[in-house]
Amino acid sequence: MNIGTGLLKIVATATLLGGVSLSGAASASAMVQVHNNAPALGASKMTGHHNPRAKLDISVALKLRDSAGLDAFIASLHDKNSPNYRKFLTPTQFRDTYGPTQAQVDAVKAFLTSHGIKVTSVSANRTRIHGTATTAVLESAFGVAINDYKYQGTTFYSASGDPSLPESIVGTVHAVMGLDNVVTLTSHSIQGPKVAQPRAGAGPSGYSPQQIATFYDWPDITDTANGAGVTIAIGTAFTFRVKDVQKFWSTYGLPTHAISIVQIDGATRVLNGETTLDIERSSSMAPGAAIKVYEASTPAFVSFDDEFVQIATDDDAQVVSTSWGAAERDGQVGIDPHLVPDASIVSEHESFQQMAAQGQVVLAAAGDDGAADRTTSNDAADFPSSDPYVIAAGGTSLPDLGDHTSEVAWSGAGGADSKLFAEPIYQTIAPGWVSNTGCDDDHTLDFVDFGCVSAGAPSRQSSDMSMDANPGTGYSIYYNGRWEVFGGTSFVAPELAGFFAILAGNDIAANSASGFEGPGPALLYCTVTNAGNYAIEFNDITAGSNGFPAGAGWDHPTGWGTPKATQLLFDLPGCF
Repeated sequence: MNIGTGLLKIVATATLLGGVSLSGAASASAMVQVHNNAPALGASKMTGHHNPRAKLDISVALKLRDSAGLDAFIASLHDKNSPNYRKFLTPTQFRDTYGPTQAQVDAVKAFLTSHGIKVTSVSANRTRIHGTATTAVLESAFGVAINDYKYQGTTFYSASGDPSLPESIVGTVHAVMGLDNVVTLTSHSIQGPKVAQPRAGAGPSGYSPQQIATFYDWPDITDTANGAGVTIAIGTAFTFRVKDVQKFWSTYGLPTHAISIVQIDGATRVLNGETTLDIERSSSMAPGAAIKVYEASTPAFVSFDDEFVQIATDDDAQVVSTSWGAAERDGQVGIDPHLVPDASIVSEHESFQQMAAQGQVVLAAAGDDGAADRTTSNDAADFPSSDPYVIAAGGTSLPDLGDHTSEVAWSGAGGADSKLFAEPIYQTIAPGWVSNTGCDDDHTLDFVDFGCVSAGAPSRQSSDMSMDANPGTGYSIYYNGRWEVFGGTSFVAPELAGFFAILAGNDIAANSASGFEGPGPALLYCTVTNAGNYAIEFNDITAGSNGFPAGAGWDHPTGWGTPKATQLLFDLPGCF
């Protein structure tokens, strides 16, 4: 199943109705299933019926209006001949132009309340309606059975099938999330070699921020002019210790940063190395940036969905980074209940559309389990890095800081062909390149077959760019009072967020603007369309494999390669 440009082929067979006025009509109309909502349960064992009196929180995801028109608008933001050039939207403008109407929201709320579901909030962009009710009430409202299951030692509850809604409102809704607690995202970090600490206060091991900055030709990471005026949003689960981050900065002689926290779906006191490393490494690479940490209380997909809606509606951050993800479910139905249902992915995709329309750049780790991404497939893309409005951060192995030729594709790096998202325009047509002239079946894009997909329908292909990710050539972090070595594409996303924060800060300084940049992947593909610039902007990684081999030009495990940051920062403004 592919999502074409602006066409989301997901939900039920009902016709979208505009503002529906409900006075009991919805509950009386025919019920229609909202497809592709329920987790894959085929390999799970049912152990009983879920407690009918248990209180569950749900989130009903409403569709945007004119998604195809929104895609076209986003493309026009980088067209210097368009009247929309760089006219990014505010959250209010986005809601009023593309968000669900108030009448549509009211219609869905009326259905929920008429069935005993308490509506607790509606998101500022009107795309999420949150509610709470008992298991029994939700079963009755949505025509499902909610049971307890066991899968590979994990116990969870889930609706046994897709929920149903009245025909009069089903066309307004993408997904009903929260009828299970099994669909989760996973941190893309891996512990590296254990650090020997014979005494308290032993020093760090693993690559330092300065070593990484030198290797990738980064601007001065002690100069707070780099990234000044910019906020990086970290999308994560769980929390961190401020004194860990302060210890990291002081040990390496780095500037301190303002850090703010937004709690999503409740407070959490659970410490997490992922959250810690995201802050330490993004701040290191953008010394002048502020850091805003969005902390989900659990790694449940529905909480991450709420998190990204909040980041979009806040619109405080020019750059957004997340190092959590899960394989797209398409092609894996009936195998792993943890995989994200398609309808939930489509719902979250629209948050990334909003961020792109507002000029926010989003980066996501592409995964740490190769092209298979912990599935039975040999070509499984990890979401959200597979989203066409997200820069997919792949990974390399970097064994020798003194030798650029030693850097190769890391075998664990994510990067594959999306089964859900169609090939975006920036991967299909690139001015100055020969496009769609043939396909050489090597799963690389180059000057001959740019935009060609070797098998099946054209789809979004990841990764986009990369940095060191192999835990065997890993990074130092200070976490929970001790030095550790970690790796994974979890490091690449926040470090590249630092890069784009510097780019946004330069834009602010040059144009007295707010640092808007627009959809990040399009920027990268724009700059490499100039064949003369590519070699001076990227280290082309041509050896190694994640299941797909690295090769000249673009490839799955490393995208366009690793940055020559100073030159790339100089060239990118020509593309926006």
